[in-house]
Amino acid sequence: MHGKIDFSRKSAHGRVEHGRCRLPLVEVRSYSLPLRQGEAFIGDLASGSEFRRILSRERKKVPAEDEPPFGWQRTKDIDGNDLEAALTARDGEAEAVVIERALDAFTDHFASVLLRFLVTDSWKGTRRIVCGGGLMEGELGAELLRRADERMRRHHPDLEMRRLHHPPDVAGMVGWAYAAPRDALAQGDGFVAVDIGGTNVRWGIVRIDRTPAERDRLTVAHHEKWCHADEDVDREHMVGRIADGVGSMRALAAADGIRLAPFVGLSCPGVIRPEGRLESGGQNLPGDWSESGFDLPHEVAARLEPIEAREPLVMLHNDAVIQALSDVPRMRDVERWAAVTLGTGLGNCSFRNVPGDLKSGVADA
Repeated sequence: MHGKIDFSRKSAHGRVEHGRCRLPLVEVRSYSLPLRQGEAFIGDLASGSEFRRILSRERKKVPAEDEPPFGWQRTKDIDGNDLEAALTARDGEAEAVVIERALDAFTDHFASVLLRFLVTDSWKGTRRIVCGGGLMEGELGAELLRRADERMRRHHPDLEMRRLHHPPDVAGMVGWAYAAPRDALAQGDGFVAVDIGGTNVRWGIVRIDRTPAERDRLTVAHHEKWCHADEDVDREHMVGRIADGVGSMRALAAADGIRLAPFVGLSCPGVIRPEGRLESGGQNLPGDWSESGFDLPHEVAARLEPIEAREPLVMLHNDAVIQALSDVPRMRDVERWAAVTLGTGLGNCSFRNVPGDLKSGVADA
């Protein structure tokens, strides 16, 4: 687990600690484990980018009289629907051969990475691994999970693997309900969350239905996605767009009569220092996000208007941790659990449940 570091930055909310590992219902035992295989991080062997690299390699192996499997488009541009269609193609069809080989090779990589994680101190005793991220969506994700679960049970018969309950667009926002200070969330019927990834940024309103019948059910009332990877943007522009996105959610909440709590949750890849600086892991983001003195939550907060006439508390955490936390209500039956997110890169985190009552704050998601 990342140790605590002294810091002095304060806000109108007092002393703020980002990337907290002690949370109301869980202890974050580790995240962004920096394990290597040679010169590379082992997580790079099980990312969405690696799956596309393997897929590209397998496309080139298949003899084609006319066009190659999946046509002439670049591998990174192949639509997910086309990949899923290949799962049900007739035996012997080029696309079926390619997807079968790619899934088989990638599953071997994925399982080897998980086995490396499971021997670390922070992952020992893990009984369940929750898998999220874009690569885990749809029938392709279901098939990948089935194969990975089969391989992992050969080594760990009692280990269970599941897909994240929420889709990635939602999980990366809902998870803040279990990481944000409960007193902050109690001041409204919802809050704004921003999920920053290596390809896309998403912002939205997480609504908390506090009626007795709904038991604090969480829903994402509005959300928008911006693909920053398709544009030539720098760090400053991206921070500005994030602040604008928060502002647009604030306007939508006012129009819908949603009383927002003065809280904004930001999540992004990498190791988060308590003072709000990104220590490492932002290599897929434009510019240098680990530059000394660059404080993402402070930069965003400085661009925000008040929420319900109050200065918002802006907090930052790792994106895999926040996605995983969205499944906290479904993890209370095990003591140790972990999560991986297969997006542009591979996010990883592990948890130990601590005593607590879901009903004392936000409850079922």
